[in-house]
Amino acid sequence: MFENDQSETVTGPTPPPSRRLSASRRAVASMLLAIGLLTVGGVAVVSAASPAPTTAPGATAPAGGGNGGGGTAPNGANCPNM
Repeated sequence: MFENDQSETVTGPTPPPSRRLSASRRAVASMLLAIGLLTVGGVAVVSAASPAPTTAPGATAPAGGGNGGGGTAPNGANCPNM
């Protein structure tokens, strides 16, 4: 009936090799991660508290409306509200 009457044992897939770190490597990796995070956090704090002056949002626009109408002078832009 069947060409192969031999009984074969079917085994499952072999488990993947263990990729766990040893205790000393885990400690070194944790220390490097902690130092890196502290460094990045320190840079963020220094950047946020920097006394360097920043430009005001409207520093490039003239302070007074010099066109006599009290508004801004038309600059030739295609504005849908005009």
